[in-house]
Amino acid sequence: MTEFERLRINAGVTIVQLAHEADVSRGTIEKIEKGKPVRAVLAARACNALSRYLPRPVTYESLGIKVI
Repeated sequence: MTEFERLRINAGVTIVQLAHEADVSRGTIEKIEKGKPVRAVLAARACNALSRYLPRPVTYESLGIKVI
């Protein structure tokens, strides 16, 4: 389990909900959670959306999300 996935689950946010709020596809969130690389701009959007549910903001760099 990736840190991104752990944080999302602990925050109680579904993949579909997070994808909608981040304006990315469900597949993008799934790739992030499987440790596959995604475009940096999409990873940043996903992290910004997830940060709304966390006590501290996160970035794709801080979570070690692979980007292309």
